[in-house]
Amino acid sequence: MRALAVAAAALLSGCATVPTVPVEPAAAYRALGTEPFWSLELNGREMVFTEANAPGQRIVEPQPRAIHGFAGDIYRGKRINLNIVHGQRCSDGMSDRVYPDKVQVRVDDRSFEGCGGGLETAAR
Repeated sequence: MRALAVAAAALLSGCATVPTVPVEPAAAYRALGTEPFWSLELNGREMVFTEANAPGQRIVEPQPRAIHGFAGDIYRGKRINLNIVHGQRCSDGMSDRVYPDKVQVRVDDRSFEGCGGGLETAAR
């Protein structure tokens, strides 16, 4: 009889509803690179790419959902594609800052490489 009660409890526990948690947008993230100087910010709503050497070169588009891969995250927009390789420490080459991620960015038909991290990391 006890085994039957345990089996019934196990079956019923599988039917229990689990409350859903709303998916939050990605935390603020910033990527940057040199030669040419550029930056890309993700704020959970938009991706904003800016190239310092090209006045007016600011591209803004909705931030797509991240594709979570083995090495990191991929964001594929209409004009901006971002590939984040987590855990590949990266130096911007111009300062003593070390960022937690390496990034590859493709904007229209141009490719950029650089470093990235959360805004708190990139601000140091």
